[in-house]
Amino acid sequence: MNSRERILCALRGGEVDHVPFVLEWNVTQRLHEKLFWRDERERLALHRKMGWDAEVRVATIVSPSGEVTVRRSADTENKKDRIISQTWATPAVTLNERLRLTGDWDDSELTGPYIGLASDFRTTRYVSVPFKNESDLAALPYIFPVKSDADASSIKENYCEQRALADEFGYPLFAHCDAGMDWLFWLYPLQEAIFRAIDEPDLIRTILDRINEAKRDRLELLLSLGVDGVVRRGWYEGADIWSPELLARFAWPAIKTEIGMAHGAGVPYIYTIDTGVKAIAAELAAMPIDCILGIDPGAGEMTAREIFDAFPDKTLWGGLSGPRDFGAETPDNAACAVTEAINVYGRRRLILGMSASYRHYYPWENFEAAERTWKELR
Repeated sequence: MNSRERILCALRGGEVDHVPFVLEWNVTQRLHEKLFWRDERERLALHRKMGWDAEVRVATIVSPSGEVTVRRSADTENKKDRIISQTWATPAVTLNERLRLTGDWDDSELTGPYIGLASDFRTTRYVSVPFKNESDLAALPYIFPVKSDADASSIKENYCEQRALADEFGYPLFAHCDAGMDWLFWLYPLQEAIFRAIDEPDLIRTILDRINEAKRDRLELLLSLGVDGVVRRGWYEGADIWSPELLARFAWPAIKTEIGMAHGAGVPYIYTIDTGVKAIAAELAAMPIDCILGIDPGAGEMTAREIFDAFPDKTLWGGLSGPRDFGAETPDNAACAVTEAINVYGRRRLILGMSASYRHYYPWENFEAAERTWKELR
């Protein structure tokens, strides 16, 4: 089997030649010193050379329409803690937001003409949010256009490039969809997002419906072009943030629609979630999700056995904890974590991986121990 065949077989619950091992390497700040690539081709070439499994991604891009003008300015010149003002001028209304631009903000997000809305750095750095009240919702059709010729052209171009690389190196091509309640984590301080979901459900529903509709349009395009699966992010859709009731109201309907789209196109649906799983495990298990990606067995919420028992008929992509097994523990602990994952999850419905991603400051010896154990037991 090549990597594509192996991963897709594992997603279907079939018999693989060996357990696939897929790690995501964090490149937000910098690559680990033991790794090197300048572009996607070099990344895939290295993974194939090392015998690592991998995926290739194509994104469901939703960008503001050409009628939107975004401007930003610094309120102060204090480099350590600048306040950045941004305006999003649309034909209907102008949104005004202010952000505390701390020194640890990822430079890659600051080099463009404006700070994009989909940023994990936003939630704890808001001084003033973009969508304050119902009158601001008039900007939604321009900030998140459901149809966009420019986005469609960009997605098709990116698809062709990524599909060619995936086919050349023998890796699967997945459509990555960042819809859903993660956007509330980006558009508001987290506590405010929760209160607004409770106190202003119509406002939150309008925002999420618009974003989900735009994302579904891009996902439909990618499915028509031909991808090997859909990976839906739900990093911040756990019950450690939202109550199960709020998730049932705002998250589950959109996920079920996306599952239907993926299965209608004959490809698997992979749902990414890290923590806050225990209280909603039954709901997730009842949905026809093919694979749960990223549950952290080191977060203190669910053991590997509890995770496996909660999802007996789904492929599990994970088994390892990034912070615990690679970041904080010893090589022996990393090796034991791989052993436990394979022993508990088995070799049919497992894609060995980790929660979050491998950071540049994690000891490389931990990865080497995990890789060595995987090769012995796979």
